[in-house]
Amino acid sequence: MIVGRDAELASIDAALRDGRRLLITGGRGTGRSALLAEAARRHASAGATVLVVGALPGDRGVPGAGLQRLLHPVRDEAPVGLAFLWGTAHGAGHDVGAAVDALAARLAARGPVLWCVDDLERLDELSRTAILRQRHATVLATGATGATWATGDAGDTGNAGGSRNGGATGDTVLRPYLMIELDRLSPADATALLAGMPGLAGHPGARLVLAQAAGNPLALTELARNLVSGPPITPATTELPVPDRLRRALAPTVDDLDPVRMRAALLAAFAAETPGPATAAALAVLVSPDVWQWLVADGVLRPGRRRRFTHPVVRAAVIDRAGHAQRRDARHQLAALLPAGGPARAWHTAHAEPVPGETLAGVLDAAGGELLAAGRLRAAGYALGLAARLSGDPARALARQRRAAYSAHLAGEQAWSRQLAPPGTGAGVPGDATAVIDVPEIAPLLLRAWLRGDEDAREAVRDLLGSGRPVAGPIVAVWASAIVEDTDPDGAAERMLHQRVRPSRRDPMSPEQRQMVLGTIALARHETVAAVRYMSRSVELVAHGSLHEPIAHCGLAGARYDLGELDAAADHAVRTLAALGVPADAGSAGGASGFSGAIGAAGGASGFSGAIGAAAGRAEGSGVHDDLRAGALAVLASVAVLREDADAEEWVRRARAGLRPADQAAHDLRLVRAQGLIAGMRGRHELAFRRLRRLHHPDGRPVHHRLSDLGLADLARVAVILGRDDEVRPLVEAATPRIRALRSVRASAIHHRALALLAGTSEQAETYFRLALADPASDVWAVERALTRMDYAAWLRRRQRPAESRPLLEAARDVFAAAGLTAWQERAEAELAAAGPPSRPGLLTPQQHQVVMLAAQGLTNPQIAARLGLSARTVGIHLSRAYPILGVTRRSQLPLVMQ
Repeated sequence: MIVGRDAELASIDAALRDGRRLLITGGRGTGRSALLAEAARRHASAGATVLVVGALPGDRGVPGAGLQRLLHPVRDEAPVGLAFLWGTAHGAGHDVGAAVDALAARLAARGPVLWCVDDLERLDELSRTAILRQRHATVLATGATGATWATGDAGDTGNAGGSRNGGATGDTVLRPYLMIELDRLSPADATALLAGMPGLAGHPGARLVLAQAAGNPLALTELARNLVSGPPITPATTELPVPDRLRRALAPTVDDLDPVRMRAALLAAFAAETPGPATAAALAVLVSPDVWQWLVADGVLRPGRRRRFTHPVVRAAVIDRAGHAQRRDARHQLAALLPAGGPARAWHTAHAEPVPGETLAGVLDAAGGELLAAGRLRAAGYALGLAARLSGDPARALARQRRAAYSAHLAGEQAWSRQLAPPGTGAGVPGDATAVIDVPEIAPLLLRAWLRGDEDAREAVRDLLGSGRPVAGPIVAVWASAIVEDTDPDGAAERMLHQRVRPSRRDPMSPEQRQMVLGTIALARHETVAAVRYMSRSVELVAHGSLHEPIAHCGLAGARYDLGELDAAADHAVRTLAALGVPADAGSAGGASGFSGAIGAAGGASGFSGAIGAAAGRAEGSGVHDDLRAGALAVLASVAVLREDADAEEWVRRARAGLRPADQAAHDLRLVRAQGLIAGMRGRHELAFRRLRRLHHPDGRPVHHRLSDLGLADLARVAVILGRDDEVRPLVEAATPRIRALRSVRASAIHHRALALLAGTSEQAETYFRLALADPASDVWAVERALTRMDYAAWLRRRQRPAESRPLLEAARDVFAAAGLTAWQERAEAELAAAGPPSRPGLLTPQQHQVVMLAAQGLTNPQIAARLGLSARTVGIHLSRAYPILGVTRRSQLPLVMQ
């Protein structure tokens, strides 16, 4: 199976069906041959005659070598002018081009014919010219990007003639060729390709394969095979050995570098690990400009002043070729010219002479902290892992190992995290029973517990807290309790959120991290206004470019969404994506959500300016970055769905593409609830029921212990309409203990609304509606309160109390209008029209009454006109005259008025 080339294959299939000729170009290892083989297989299975030839070494010196292999299956049908290809006659005096064209015509007379040529530019000129210039067989060829692959002008059509023995002239006109350029695979496609290879699942080196291959399919497969069959890698490994086949394909000139070039290339390879002005200055001193130009000419480096390699495999091949002494000397030469006491110098010195010592370890520890705070998670893992290996103090080594494992965990590299963790422990879990439970250790568990919301994830946090080990500080204990428990028995969370509690001098968090954690506690307790306050402070404190920036904006996106401030929510979601380097438009999707806000880096100020970056690669495609991106996309998709934006389906598709419902239930359920809400409001009640029912397991357990119950009232509404209220009542009753334990104004209001809807027309329903609206503190969740008001107003109107319903409907309508929720605004206006002064359908003419009744049933003006034998224009006139009589302003209000 070919991964990541669906669009190219579709283009090839369509072109071949139309008889178009194609040339597939691309760099070495991009999969041109595999794509050609797959296209040939598909065409052959469709009944075409397919002939295939691939260039071989030495073909260029043997005229007709390619033709001989291509036409061998049909040699018995070849004209006499081609007999020389098989040594049965001489070619002199024959027009080879005409003979090839005649054979192609003979084959094409029996059905479709496809000639496939791999590495066209490496064929002999005679074969290449004759194949390209025949007129009857479709040609599918591959060639290297930038190669001279045809004689003459390949953009025109013409006759297949030529000079004797294929000495074709360049003025022969060819049929137009469709050009398809193969680029590198996307990160998602590269990951999918590796996922299908045996032995790579959970392998700590899979991340290195992805980084070093840089999307090249050949590099991906060769590095992966070599990784599985080769020796184990260490946590410190930054590049993989280059197999011979891959070296020949992507780094053919490295083995031929002379000592001067080799020294310069090795210095550039190590300098790439610590980019920055100081490193660039060191290279300028160590290597003359002429040598850099030589390496560019050799295809080792790209043009420019940054000394970048043409491909990561080339860099790895350079390091591979160098011996231990040569690598050590290059490190020392670089380190000697870098600032003393700086992290870049410490990095190279430690690799050259890995002797334990607290001086270097301390510098790397500080660098790792700054990298962690800046969101350079993989680089932080390397720096902290190296600091741990250099530590002479076992306690410091253990702490650094935990932080290194924590960094890898945040980057989504769980196998590497286990490698970095202290022996006998999980990722970042210390083996010392007296060790303090600090932020790096507990934060990953809390993030998982919030995003998943299931009992297993919560139990993992409880097990850690119940181990008897001390907790780093009160805020850590409150944070953990808020995430996994419904109760706040001693009021610690309440006090921390609403009273000014000064942090201790040994506070385990930086100021911006503390604000984010407080905001997360508030989100978990449904204290949304407090969450906005704390998250906003975090945004003010956070350094631009640090990991805390997208975390804070993602938290604010979720909080603003919950408050019904959809424009602000979308804005923060877009800011989240921007901080992650993800474009936020409908072509790339966007949206955000709330919890990830808690897990900032532990220790180290932000703003680290460039050490140890390239050792791991800048882009972060998984872990916390993936969670933040999924959250942002979920919010933007939810806003688009509720507002019925024209591109809502595209937003949902983009959000779903990267969403893992089991691991990111908090984000998934936000979008599911939004889709259920709009389906219910637009009358698609069965669909709404199915979607909203997904918030709870079939046995009634909440999918997410804190968020699932927020959809109970929405589910109750559609269940009553469908007559399925008995299916929902047990869910609502089962939620009662959770709601009471949480003591949340928001959750209680939603629960009372659900009970009111299930109570139907009984007097008990009004009691529940009033309880749902009793606490003015619920006003902050404006949209949810407006939904309750509209449901209560509808109940009042049906109890013949329209005057009481009108103020509720007016308030709800204004909220929906402010939020841009057109579907709910129209519903509120329709209810208002029905609750207004009695309409006067008796004053309608018989014709008007017929038209209005059909319009109320959902028929369009042309449908009504066809039914009544009128023109559509006349139907429109009847409706415009009937609206004032009925006291309505739009068509959607007619069903309630005419019921």
